[in-house]
Amino acid sequence: MLLTIIFVLSVLVTIFYCFFGLVPPNFIGGLAVFGVFIGSYVGFVIVALLLFVLFFLIFEKKNPKCMVKHWLLNLFANALYNNILRVKVVVTGLENLPKDNNFVIFCNHIEASDPMYIKQVYKKYPVSFVSKEVLFKHFPVKNILYGIGCIPISPFADRSAAKSIFDSIDVVKSGQPMGIFPEGRRTYSNDIIEFKPGAFKVPMKAKADISPVAVFNMHEIYRKGRILPAKVRLAVLPLLRYDDYKDMDTVTIAQKVYAIILKQMNAFKALEKE
Repeated sequence: MLLTIIFVLSVLVTIFYCFFGLVPPNFIGGLAVFGVFIGSYVGFVIVALLLFVLFFLIFEKKNPKCMVKHWLLNLFANALYNNILRVKVVVTGLENLPKDNNFVIFCNHIEASDPMYIKQVYKKYPVSFVSKEVLFKHFPVKNILYGIGCIPISPFADRSAAKSIFDSIDVVKSGQPMGIFPEGRRTYSNDIIEFKPGAFKVPMKAKADISPVAVFNMHEIYRKGRILPAKVRLAVLPLLRYDDYKDMDTVTIAQKVYAIILKQMNAFKALEKE
């Protein structure tokens, strides 16, 4: 959508130049018209990026559940991660999307861009994420992450990591859904690794539903030498309601969600072989 708007604006500027500019009726004139279009397109892209960053600098500390923030982020995510990177996302299970904001997403983690594809599917919800601590050290990424309510977490099982879990519980209790990658790191493949039980304290303590998600082939997006558009898959799996797991411990919950996502990953692998 964003790139379409920029394209239309660039065409309008080019048409205006053709009608009111002194365009020579020769090859040089054609190059000039093309140059105006390219210059306009690049200029509008730069302006859009600057306005995007400025918006989050100004409103970083305002309500993280504000849907304008999440809509704007999804707009730019779609332009970059879908259009520019040429990615086709096959989404299934939309009927399993939650009916309210009292939920936590648990998903396998393949690439750094996984959250951006998840957010586009959960576009009606102000979803934030538990994210790597190092991301919060870089401008303007940290302003965007803090702006939508993301929580930084240390890679070490220390006191700060425990605080991140408690902060996440408070966020979910406040009515903002969160996304968590319980593997604790990216796998760069379609194989999933053991889920960390501690992550499941968030929905348990917040008395929230669990929305399992499986992403597949995300590493193909960044494969060297790729020419054709990348086809990736994302499945929203049936909701695991709080009442259905409240009497389990976190180890059992982690194993249950792992089994649900593993089953879907195996189904994806079977599809690829057909």
